[in-house]
Amino acid sequence: MKLSLSAIAGLALFVLGALAPLIFGSQPYILYVLTLALCYAIPAIGMNLLYGYTGLVSLGHMGFAGVGAYTTAVLMKDFGVPFVPSLLAGAGAAGLIGLVVGIPCLRLRSHFFIVVTLAVGMIMYTLFNNLDALTGGAEGLPGIPRPEGFAIGAFEVEFRSLTGFYLLVFTVTALVFLLQYVLVRSDFGRSLSSVRQDESLAAARGVNVFAHKLFAFVLSAAIAGVGGAMKVLFLRAAAPLSFELQESINLIMMLILGGAGYLIGPIIGAITFVALPEFLRVASELRLIFFGFVLLLLARFAPRGICGLTEAAYTKLSNREKAVVAHT
Repeated sequence: MKLSLSAIAGLALFVLGALAPLIFGSQPYILYVLTLALCYAIPAIGMNLLYGYTGLVSLGHMGFAGVGAYTTAVLMKDFGVPFVPSLLAGAGAAGLIGLVVGIPCLRLRSHFFIVVTLAVGMIMYTLFNNLDALTGGAEGLPGIPRPEGFAIGAFEVEFRSLTGFYLLVFTVTALVFLLQYVLVRSDFGRSLSSVRQDESLAAARGVNVFAHKLFAFVLSAAIAGVGGAMKVLFLRAAAPLSFELQESINLIMMLILGGAGYLIGPIIGAITFVALPEFLRVASELRLIFFGFVLLLLARFAPRGICGLTEAAYTKLSNREKAVVAHT
């Protein structure tokens, strides 16, 4: 069976990601950057389900990540709840807020929906910044504990070290990616794509447009909650600035950079968006200018992102090889 370009790229990313601790074991800074990038890749996957496959743009999505982050942090720090139940509770809380927000907001269209999600994100940021008794206010919640390790016979797994936590984030990202893959390849995923292309036509063919959009919105919010939780567990602190408007804009930029509507687009975009500015710190004064220039070039010559550019080049090369074979 011939593998598609997306499948080959996905497998390559999985193998490289699993081997990263061995490859960069002597370079902890690179492993740190990759861990942070994966923490952003998780909510970016959620945004891909919303924007890439449903056609909805949310400018307040990191607010849902904040709900998941603070829920998980409070449960683990103040109540001693284990990691997995805390993470599921954080995802559930973010999904519930997404449901409450989505029911009225998804009846709005285009820019009205975008403006409302912007307002929702700003409201949640204000709450994070002012609920001192719950969120710690502007100072945030420091000292969030890392998940406890476990042992399988003589083999011990711990998450307090950088390598151990990277493997944990990598595993969570892989599970979220698998969820995205199963959903997108299902009949429901194909219905989501039809909603993005033409809502009226999708409704005429029997698709419940509102229910599909609501499910995508709630699931995207829950996934964002997982990403927010992993980020604060990695940094061991939850602060409102991690979930402000700029962070939501960064999330959309990651998706556009990697390629919206591609399965691996969010991961490629997150790694590039987080890693490239960090590796350009040698030119700290010019690094943001250079990165902005790269984004402008992609917007001009690769509007479908890195994945779209790669796919176009691969298709062109394949067609040329077929033409050569047919000519000979």
